[in-house]
Amino acid sequence: MPQGSLERSRTDLSDFLMSRRARLSPADVGLPDGGRRRTKGLRREEVASLAGVGLTWYTWFEQGRDIRVSPDFLENVARALRLNGAERRHLFVLLDQDSAPIVTAPERKVSPAQQRLIDGMPNFPAYYRTARWDVIGWNKPAHRLFGFGRLKPEERNLMRMMFLDEEFRGMVTNWALAAPNLVAKFRGDYARYRGDPAAEALIKELSQRSPEFKLWWRRHDVLSPGEGIKTLRLPGKGVMLYEHTSFSVNGEPDLDLVVYAPLGPAKPRSGRKQ
Repeated sequence: MPQGSLERSRTDLSDFLMSRRARLSPADVGLPDGGRRRTKGLRREEVASLAGVGLTWYTWFEQGRDIRVSPDFLENVARALRLNGAERRHLFVLLDQDSAPIVTAPERKVSPAQQRLIDGMPNFPAYYRTARWDVIGWNKPAHRLFGFGRLKPEERNLMRMMFLDEEFRGMVTNWALAAPNLVAKFRGDYARYRGDPAAEALIKELSQRSPEFKLWWRRHDVLSPGEGIKTLRLPGKGVMLYEHTSFSVNGEPDLDLVVYAPLGPAKPRSGRKQ
């Protein structure tokens, strides 16, 4: 791994571990309060004790020093920090023990067969998304819903659209909740692109142009993409519900197929208009 990528990986690892430690209180893990604390969260010695590892070794690990740790060590730390499934996978990716990182994101195009597949979904918006969250292929319903065809190739990135595209942002009815969740989902994939110039440029641009992204990115939250419900405000239709699901494309470790199933109009809240 290039030196710059290695340093970025160690910084990301250190920031991630400290953020996970800071969110826990002694009560969360069954420990006594232990008196006044200068900073919120668990102390390093408490994490080391819970993980059953040496304090010095854990300290070096959290500092991002060049030390070798075993999968058992990582499992113990993940358990001590109460990491969820997505956060645990993220930890292993940061240590290159889950899957090889994609240091340079390749220029991608969907195959004719992949395009025919989504074109055969006339009622379901569908698109292909890379691990850097670039949209590289879509069907007509997805264009009508999200307007991918009106954007330049460099603008067809879901993070850019969520934070920098006012038209797209205005569609998302619960933006203040959806946006930080999207950042947390993106971070898990971003770890595999660390060191890629385009990925680093994207993070830098978003941090400079969006105070919200900068704040949420620093939290180091991680979520799995998975499934969910989106509420979108559409011209002439009002607020509509969509259930979305993502699928990994076989043989393409950095490519997902995302499909939206229309669920119809959202029901107005009691006593309120949508």
